[in-house]
Amino acid sequence: MRWFGLALALVLAGPVRAEDEVLDVAHATVTLQDGRTVAVSEGCWVSTRACLDTARDVRRLQVENEELRQHAGDAPLVKVLVALALGVGLGFTAARLAH
Repeated sequence: MRWFGLALALVLAGPVRAEDEVLDVAHATVTLQDGRTVAVSEGCWVSTRACLDTARDVRRLQVENEELRQHAGDAPLVKVLVALALGVGLGFTAARLAH
């Protein structure tokens, strides 16, 4: 009966667009399980499956990000100093050739 009330409220609420597993609601009145009603405007609701899929993807991306951070490591000081010396040397050479 509650689902019927929710569906009826959504139908009477105004413009509603549903695509795949996302429900886009302009205005609606939702009846909660404890009987209270809540006015909702400009909301977007997703199905339970879409919510769980998104949570799984977020967790996978967090693990992947952590692995990439661990493998990145820090640049050794020697490499940084060599790159800096080469840059200064090339800049000095280019400046001398320009004059």
